[in-house]
Parts: sequence; C-alpha cells; structure tokens
Amino acid sequence: MSFPPPPYQSLPSYGPGFPSPRPAPGGPLRVVFALVAGLLLAVAVAVNGLLFFGMAFAGDSCGTSAGTQRFCDDSGVWMLVAMFGPTVALAAAVVTVVLGTVLVRRPWTALAVGVLVYAAGPALALFTVFA
Repeated sequence: MSFPPPPYQSLPSYGPGFPSPRPAPGGPLRVVFALVAGLLLAVAVAVNGLLFFGMAFAGDSCGTSAGTQRFCDDSGVWMLVAMFGPTVALAAAVVTVVLGTVLVRRPWTALAVGVLVYAAGPALALFTVFA
C-alpha cells in the first residue's frame, strides 16, 4: 500500500527572485527612429514644394541679363533638372533609407546617408540656377 505524496508547500523566497522580462530589443529606439525619419521627410517635402514653386518661375529672368547661361539655354534640360532634381533626390533618399533599414539593419546610418543623398538634389537645383 502506498501513500499519496504530501501536498506541495511553497517555500519562502530568498533573494531578489526572478528578473523581470526584458523589453523588446530596440523598442523605444524604433519609435524615436520613426519620429525622426517622419520629421525629416516632412521637412524635405516642404523644401521640395518651395523649390518646385520657385523653379516654376525661375525661367522668367531668362530674357534679361539676370538669367544664367546654363539655366537659360535653349534646350530647357537644365530647367527640368532644377525643377525635378529635388524630387528625384527625395525618392532616392527614401529608397536608400528603406533598403538600409530593412536589408542592412543599420537604420541610423541609412538615415544619415539618405539625408546626404537628398541634400544633393536641392544643391544641384540651386547650383543650376545661381551659378
């Protein structure tokens, strides 16, 4: 004849106990990255809108002595570069940041490279008109 085991009695715990579960790795940094990237995207879209509006009227000075030789050539290629260059640079910057974040998993480095890629577009537009 066998007896059932005695009921389990919890023992008093000694020491700090089990550590609390860790938060997801990079959780708060993902939110900060998303906020910074969204803010930079909003600023870039605003800059592109202002540059596009300005470049739409930049050709008005081509009949005067104020127009630059490169911008006011007869082909109109540089005028299109000045108008659409920042938009193409913004699209390239977004692709750079997305690929750097998803494939390479270096979001802050990709964001810095994306800012540099984008800065080339407005710089090219302003150089085309004023140099």
